[in-house]
Amino acid sequence: MLMGACLNAVSPYVTAMSQPQASVPIIMYHQIHKSSKSCGDYIIPLSTLHDDFEYMKENNINPVSFEMLGDYIKNGTPLPPDPIVITFDDGEKSFITKVVPLLAEYNYPANVNVIGSLAEMYTKNGETNDSYAYLSEEDIKTLNENPLIEIGCHTYNLHSLGKRRGVSRIYGESDNSYCSIIQNDIDKFNQLFAKLTGKAPTIFAYPYGIKNKTCDEIIKNNGFTITLTCRETVNKLSPEGDLYDLGRFNRPYGIKTKDFFDKIFNSL
Repeated sequence: MLMGACLNAVSPYVTAMSQPQASVPIIMYHQIHKSSKSCGDYIIPLSTLHDDFEYMKENNINPVSFEMLGDYIKNGTPLPPDPIVITFDDGEKSFITKVVPLLAEYNYPANVNVIGSLAEMYTKNGETNDSYAYLSEEDIKTLNENPLIEIGCHTYNLHSLGKRRGVSRIYGESDNSYCSIIQNDIDKFNQLFAKLTGKAPTIFAYPYGIKNKTCDEIIKNNGFTITLTCRETVNKLSPEGDLYDLGRFNRPYGIKTKDFFDKIFNSL
């Protein structure tokens, strides 16, 4: 009986560790336009997004949520074959007007990473043109109620390529000054996020993929359990692992859907 009790005690750990390593690509989308006009590296037409979703459906590529990835690494919960994660950066207005209806049609989960200061700005100015506007506070509240959507942090107001590039450290900046700036930005985002959703964010997307060890530690200490970069690499996940420093493939305009997915899956 003692031996049986011992086996029962360790069986969840054994089950988790017996799960095979999972290869999980992540796609990074940005702005979605109605047509191909003005499209480029970070803007694609709605028709391309539709083609991507249809390709995934026809080829049994299965979009999964970050929650599902969390269940896999914490509990060994199996993922479906050929899993993939769909993400959208910047919190463009087109996400709620054009992307969400398509996600509902295909029943695909997705993550959107919003910039807090822009959500406040477009709440105040009332602009709703989805060719250039960003999600409002009311939009974020609506998305929070959608079971297909996971909302992440893209900083409160550090998404720029000025003197400070994203969350990078400015040359000569002291540790105390740098840490204070990053922490204050996270605090502002967390306060806004709590007001709109009643929750604390767990997903952090580095602007432009720029990162460093000091910022990494601040982000982890603030309760974020998932961090997203711009490294174009397929993520190798294992039970008992973590979801930090995940790579993503940017989806540009001008590449056929099949060629884009071949690029991803040929790197497995």
